[in-house]
Amino acid sequence: MNKVAIVTGSTSGIGKACVELLLKAGVDVIGLGRSDEKINQMIASFSAIGNAKLTMVKGDLSTNHDVLESANALIEVIKSSYEGKLDILFHVAGRVSSGYHENEDGNEVTFATNHLSVFALTHYLYPFMLSSNDPRILVVSSRSHYRASINYKNLQNKSFYNILKAYKRSKLYNVFFVKAFASKMKHIPIYAIDPGLVNTQIGMKGTNKLAQYFWQKHAARGTDAYYPSGFMLDIALKPEYKDLSGHYFLEGRVVKSNPITYRLDHIEHVWNESLKYAKINQYFTHK
Repeated sequence: MNKVAIVTGSTSGIGKACVELLLKAGVDVIGLGRSDEKINQMIASFSAIGNAKLTMVKGDLSTNHDVLESANALIEVIKSSYEGKLDILFHVAGRVSSGYHENEDGNEVTFATNHLSVFALTHYLYPFMLSSNDPRILVVSSRSHYRASINYKNLQNKSFYNILKAYKRSKLYNVFFVKAFASKMKHIPIYAIDPGLVNTQIGMKGTNKLAQYFWQKHAARGTDAYYPSGFMLDIALKPEYKDLSGHYFLEGRVVKSNPITYRLDHIEHVWNESLKYAKINQYFTHK
C-alpha cells in the first residue's frame, strides 16, 4: 500500500505543488480545499499521475465547527480507503485579512485559520497516524515570524488590529505549536517549515486593494511554489529527517527560529490558550 498524505490548502500555491510532488513520488493524497471549481480542476489535472491516488475533500478551516466538519470528512476517507491509517499531514492552508474579523466562536479569523485550525485538525487526525511506521507532520510557518512578538493580553490581536502583525503572530504561534507538540508527542515527528518568499496568491484573498498592490510587488520577487515544496517532500519522506522533530527548517536544513520560540513559558501559554479557544478539553484523548 502507498503512503497516504493529507494536504490542506491543496488547490493553490504551495499546497497544490505539494500535492503534485507527492503523487509523483507515489504517495496517495487526500487534498482539502474550499472551492468546488478548484477541487474539480485538481481532479482533472492530477488524478492520473503514476500509481498514486488523489482524493479531494471540500472543507473550511475558519471556525471550530468547520475544522471539526473537515476533520470528519477526512477521517471518513482515511477509514474507508486506507484502513484508518495516515502517514503524513501537511498544514499549508493560510490566510491574511486587511481588517479585523471575528468568526462565530469569537476568534479573530487570521488567528483561527492560520494557527487554531492547525492545532485542532492535528488533534483530530493524529490518532490515525499512530498506526503508521513513519508518521510526519509539516506545518508551514513564515520568516515573518522573526519579526513577531507575543502579548498574553492580546494574543489574537483584538486590540489595535494590524494585518501584518496578525499574520506574523499567527506564524509565530505555528512554531510554538510545533515545539510544544514535539515535546508532548515524541513518536510523531513534526516540523516547522519556512518556505521563504514565494510568489503565491495568499495576499490577494480577503485583502483590500492597497494590500493586494503591495503583495503583488512583494511576491513578484519570490520563488515559485515548487521550490519550497521540493524541500518539504524531502522532509516528509527521507529517513535523515526522522529524528529532527520540533525544529524549524529553511531549504531543507535546520535553522534557528525566533529566540522567543525557545521560551517554555511562551510555548505552554500558547498551547493552553489554544485548548480554550479551540474548545478542546484535553489533547491526546479520543473516544
